[in-house]
Amino acid sequence: MQKQKNSLRKRLMWGLLGIFLLLLALSLLSTLNNVGYSNVKQIIRLETSGPSMIRIEHPKEGMERYLTKDENDPQERLKSRMAREGWAYEQQEGSGYFFTKDGQQAIVTLQRWNHFYVIYNIKAGVVNLEG
Repeated sequence: MQKQKNSLRKRLMWGLLGIFLLLLALSLLSTLNNVGYSNVKQIIRLETSGPSMIRIEHPKEGMERYLTKDENDPQERLKSRMAREGWAYEQQEGSGYFFTKDGQQAIVTLQRWNHFYVIYNIKAGVVNLEG
């Protein structure tokens, strides 16, 4: 009788462990699918290296995308990066941040990717936010 209880407990524990590992794997695959397999390497680079903002692949031609951690104030980080490149902050409308430099206008949109990361989208060749 005692052996049966122990055997049942072991099977139950292994079953629960299996379900937990399956859910963990599904969660990881879901995250990878959402992030994009090509960007996983970039996330690892962001997490393990010095730069606080890195360029990642953009699905649209002629656009650039930058990934940063959602720490402190991502809006202020954007404004300081643009100021570093000589762009003056003008205004914000929704998720769009408007900057001007030498009569040109740049619009950077901020996209909260998830609760860990923020993505900045900008027209290609306007400014390099990486670093």
